[in-house]
Order: sequence, then C-alpha cells, then structure tokens
Amino acid sequence: MIAMREPQIRDFRRLTVYQKGVVWIGEIREIVKKWKWEDKQVIGDQLLRSSTSVIANLAEGNGQLYFIKEINFINNALGSAAESQVWCELAYNAGIICKQTFERLDNEAVELRKMLIALMKKIKGEIAEKKSA
Repeated sequence: MIAMREPQIRDFRRLTVYQKGVVWIGEIREIVKKWKWEDKQVIGDQLLRSSTSVIANLAEGNGQLYFIKEINFINNALGSAAESQVWCELAYNAGIICKQTFERLDNEAVELRKMLIALMKKIKGEIAEKKSA
C-alpha cells in the first residue's frame, strides 16, 4: 500500500524552508540585476533558474497527496540548491561577486539543503507511522 495523506490543502508558504528560500532568491535577484548583460545571460539566468527551482519544487511537492511524490520533489529542490551553489561559485570565479557575497549565498544554500533534508526525514517518519498504524 502506498502511503497517502488525508486530502487537504496545505500551505507551503508556512514552511520555514520556503520562507528562507524566498529571501535567498530576493538577494540573488538584487545581485544579478547589477551585472553586465553577458554575465546576466549566462551565469545570472542559470543562477536565477536553479534558485527559483528550489522553492517551486518545494511548493509542488507540498501540494502532493502521496508522501513519496513529495519526497521526490524535495529531492529535486535539494539538487537545485546544489546547482545554485555551482553558479554562485562560477560567479565568484568570474569576479562578478566578491568572496563575502559568495560565502553568504553559499552558506544560505547549505542551510536550505539541511532544512530540505530535515523535511525529507520528517516525511519519511510520517510514512513509517502510517505503515505501523
């Protein structure tokens, strides 16, 4: 039997990891806005896509009824956060962000990844509870 939640509307906006992600993306957007066209088109576009994918996947997963589907979307968000770290590193290596900015964005990405893993573990615990009930 596949574990399923009771059908209900859940508000992903209440998740702390979602809220932190929104702030992180806002910081990234403000940084990218200031870049030259070429940097925006290559690194900036990819960085914005991967970072926004984190919260988009989180929201999509949170809207699922089946636990395993939610875990899959959180896993996608986890990958997008890691990809964002790569784009931040490339921006730093290209000299378009300073070391302090890189470290701040990277640390925030690490924090988001830890939160996503914790959420995944919580959901796996809910699955175990459903199976034992």
